[in-house]
Amino acid sequence: MKILHLFSDWKWTGPAEPVLSLCENLQNEGVDVVVAYRKTPLDFPERTVDKEAMKRGLHCYEGLKLNRYFSVRDWLHDFAFFGPYVEKQKFDIVHTHLSHDYFTAITALSFRRPRPRIVRTDHKRDGLPANLFMSWAMARTDGLVTYSQRLANLDMKNFNIPEERLRIIPPGIKPYEGPAGNLRRELGVSADDRVIGVIGRLKPDRGYDIILKAFSILRSRIDRVKLVIVGRSSQIGTSVMKPLKDLGIEKDVILAGYRFDDYFLMIQTFDIYIMMRAGSDGSGRALREVLSMGRPAIVSDRGMLPDLVDDGKTGFVTSWDAPDLAGKMEILVNDTDIRQRFGENARRRADEEWSFRLQAKAMKSFYESLLRMDLRR
Repeated sequence: MKILHLFSDWKWTGPAEPVLSLCENLQNEGVDVVVAYRKTPLDFPERTVDKEAMKRGLHCYEGLKLNRYFSVRDWLHDFAFFGPYVEKQKFDIVHTHLSHDYFTAITALSFRRPRPRIVRTDHKRDGLPANLFMSWAMARTDGLVTYSQRLANLDMKNFNIPEERLRIIPPGIKPYEGPAGNLRRELGVSADDRVIGVIGRLKPDRGYDIILKAFSILRSRIDRVKLVIVGRSSQIGTSVMKPLKDLGIEKDVILAGYRFDDYFLMIQTFDIYIMMRAGSDGSGRALREVLSMGRPAIVSDRGMLPDLVDDGKTGFVTSWDAPDLAGKMEILVNDTDIRQRFGENARRRADEEWSFRLQAKAMKSFYESLLRMDLRR
C-alpha cells in the first residue's frame, strides 16, 4: 500500500504534529508513506514541517509548491505536475489535510482515470465549511476522517457522506517521558497555592474573558489560588489585558508567555486545566496532553471538547457562563481527592485511546476498506 500525504503549510501549527506523527507510525505499520509539504520559504529558526519531517526520517517529496496563498504560478505548477507524479509513483491513496492541498488533489485527479482514492482529514474545530465548492469536492472524495463523533455528525449532515466512507479516528499524542518537576518557583507560586492553567493562542474568541470572570468570582471566595495563562498573540491586549485590568485581579494571574523547552514542566505545574474553545484545528492537542499527564480539565460544551472530557469522570463540562465555570473550579480547587481521581481517569483514557500506534492501525484499516470500494463518481 502506497500513500501520499499532502500538507500545504511549512509552519509548525496545530495539525502539523498529528499529521507527521501519523505518517511516522504508518511507516512503522509497514505502509509506504510519502509526505509532500510546502517547503520553508526562508531561514526560520523555530520548528518547521520540513525540519520535523527530516528528523523523523520520513520519505519526503518537495517537487510541489503547495502554496495556500494566492500565487497563480505556484498553483499552475502543481496542477501541471501533480497528476503525472501521482500516476508515475502509482499511489493507492492521496491523503489530504488542509483545504489548499485538498482542492489541489481534487482538481488535478478527479477527472483522471485510473486515479488513487482521495481522503480528507477534517482538522477543523467546527467542521468543514458547508459551501458549494466544498460540497462539489466532498462528492468526489472517497474517504473522510474526523476526530470526534460531533464532527462526524456535522460533516455527514452537511455533505451526505456515506457512513462506510467516514471514520472517526482520534489523533494520538506522545506520552511524556521527561523529568518530573514543575515551574512553581520560577512563576513565584508557593507550594500551598492551587494552580489553574490555560494554554492557547490568546485570541478574543477563545473565551478568556469568561475564564477571567470566573476566576475573579472564585478568587472572591477562596485564597491561595493562581491562574497561569500560557500562550501568545498580537491580540492579547483585547483578549486578556483589558478584562484583567477591569476585574482588578492582576496580582493573582500569571502571564507565562509561549513555552517550548519547558512546556511539559508547565503542565505539571497545573492542578486544573481550563479550555473554553479549541483552536482552529479540531485535534485539541493541548487538552489531550494535559489529560494524559493526569490533570483534570474543565471545558465548555462547544464543539468537540465534550468528546474529550468525560463529565464527572475526568473533569467537568460547563456552559459558556462565568458563574457556572467558577462553581466547577471551586469544586476541583477545594477537593484533592476528586482532583486525584479525575486525573487518574484522564491518564488511563489517554493511554487506552490516544496513542499514535492505535491511530496508525485504525487509519491503515480504513485505507484497506476504501481500496475494496469503488471510486466515488
